[in-house]
Amino acid sequence: MNKSIKSTAFALLATLSMGLSTNAFAHKVGIVDMQEIYKQIPQMAKVEQTLEAEFSERRQELEKLQGDIRFEAEKFKREATTMSDKQKEELRTKIQGMQQQLAEKGRPLEQEIKMRQNQELAKVQKLILNAIEEVAKAGKFDEVKVKETTIYVNPKTVDDLSSKVVEKVSKQ
Repeated sequence: MNKSIKSTAFALLATLSMGLSTNAFAHKVGIVDMQEIYKQIPQMAKVEQTLEAEFSERRQELEKLQGDIRFEAEKFKREATTMSDKQKEELRTKIQGMQQQLAEKGRPLEQEIKMRQNQELAKVQKLILNAIEEVAKAGKFDEVKVKETTIYVNPKTVDDLSSKVVEKVSKQ
């Protein structure tokens, strides 16, 4: 009787193990290449255009100021030998004042651009993450990993979902 229970239990365990190995251990994994997605989606070009338009006037003002500084510095180099000490000092002071003005205007502009860039990128990232989730659910994936943070994946067992995500985001 004891042998009969053991053999029945063993047979039951073997049957369950065979069933579990195909179902419970099947883990469908996808991967996305975020860099490629960002490169390919049209929303990124739109973000760049928006920021360019928003800050173009202030950037041009700074570029003009940089050009003026270069002009005055070259003028100083060219004419320093014929200038009086007073003229040299006045020109140095003028150049330093222009450089200070450039720094005072440039830093806040850079910070504002970065802040706006982060706001716009957060919107795009939300679109991408929603698309990844939709593609993963539609494909019945158990897990989706980011390629950039994954050391190795076997391309035969892991599906690259990047193109599907790009397609989905591009339609939005």
